[in-house]
Amino acid sequence: MRHLNRQKKPSKPTLPATPVELSISHLSIEGRGISHLDGKTVFVRGALPNEQIVARITAQHKRFDEAETLEVLSASPDRQIPPCDHYQLCGGCDLQHLNPQKALSLKYALVLDQLQRFAQCQPIHMDNAIPSPSFNYRRSARIGVNRLQRDQSLAVGFRRRQSSKLVNIETCPVLDTRLERVFELTRHYFSEQPDNKSLTHIDALLGDDSGALTFRVTRKPTNSFMSAMINLCNDLNLQGWVEDNDGNLSPVQSNYPALTYRPSPEVELSFKPGNFLQVNSQINQALIQLALEWLQPSAEDYVLDLFCGLGNFTLPLAKKAHKAIGVEGMMSMVKQAQDNADKNQIHNTVFYCADLSSDVSHAFWFKEPITMILLDPPRSGAHALVSQIASKKAKKILYIACNPAALTRDTQVLCAAGYQLSRFTVLDMFPNTAHIESVALFERSK
Repeated sequence: MRHLNRQKKPSKPTLPATPVELSISHLSIEGRGISHLDGKTVFVRGALPNEQIVARITAQHKRFDEAETLEVLSASPDRQIPPCDHYQLCGGCDLQHLNPQKALSLKYALVLDQLQRFAQCQPIHMDNAIPSPSFNYRRSARIGVNRLQRDQSLAVGFRRRQSSKLVNIETCPVLDTRLERVFELTRHYFSEQPDNKSLTHIDALLGDDSGALTFRVTRKPTNSFMSAMINLCNDLNLQGWVEDNDGNLSPVQSNYPALTYRPSPEVELSFKPGNFLQVNSQINQALIQLALEWLQPSAEDYVLDLFCGLGNFTLPLAKKAHKAIGVEGMMSMVKQAQDNADKNQIHNTVFYCADLSSDVSHAFWFKEPITMILLDPPRSGAHALVSQIASKKAKKILYIACNPAALTRDTQVLCAAGYQLSRFTVLDMFPNTAHIESVALFERSK
């Protein structure tokens, strides 16, 4: 019998056992402190600029290392005590130790630095950053549920930092106040349910005066389980839905209020469980107001809204423009958006379904005489799309970005196509986190 010569996998390097003392110079785009040790960059979780800290190396790579803060020897004046009791374990918020106003200004500076270094682009006008309340802002969340093997107790909460395990949460200060009892009541109603292991998570999604809980289950609920879901929803005055293994939704109650929210005072949108809504309703309204002010659509303008969702931007813009065209990748969302237009009696709007990661140049809607474009792409950005929309030579393009790297990459394409970055700002869509929401207005160079 011939033996195969199998190469052994290289063993992982042994991490230093002794903590190291580091000086922090900057904050990274991911919200970690930046230092240097033995010629390598070190990214340190929990550290702030201008601090002297003691850290433990947690990972080593060829060009950089990673570490976590053990002790702060000399604290930044911008450091604060994290207000959440679960902050050290929960993976939800990663910047509660940083003053919120300072965090927003640092985020602004980080995106400007990316634009200048990698896109060689400086905005002509930089508007003030738009802040948000630091707490009770979040209107959507996925709440994990797990029956623990060690004692069969029910864990209800969020994922631990860099782990799939749950942190048992009592209260979450960033959630909308309407959800403040959801953890307590879930334990109350489901701890004694024999089949509670079939409940994997609960998705919460709130409108202005209504909301829904979606219970993800791995098998058909019993009558007792259904009663527990109904009681939880009724206590929180929310709709209840069950999602099965195939993604099908069925209502828990027979009567429930409609799910709606107002992106602007004159428009009301209906939504369904599982739809995408901007997580921060106050900042969403500020975004729409900003879009109206920066684009300034008139009765002569044809506005194209890409990644339009439910019509969140399309319909407020349509009330000012000659025509608004919304394009979305899911047909179900396109139908909902058109229903929202009909409900609001906005008749100068039409919605289409299209794969916006492909060639859209031959699409019927793309051949309209577009004068303004708004796009709000996912984190991956709109790399396949920006060169195509640049060819339309619209007078204004408003780009809403949740990923600075994607914005920087796409800015290069637009500037090379004859656009200039005329206005820029950031909004605090996700306070207490490193996430950054940016808005960039591009105008044709004269």
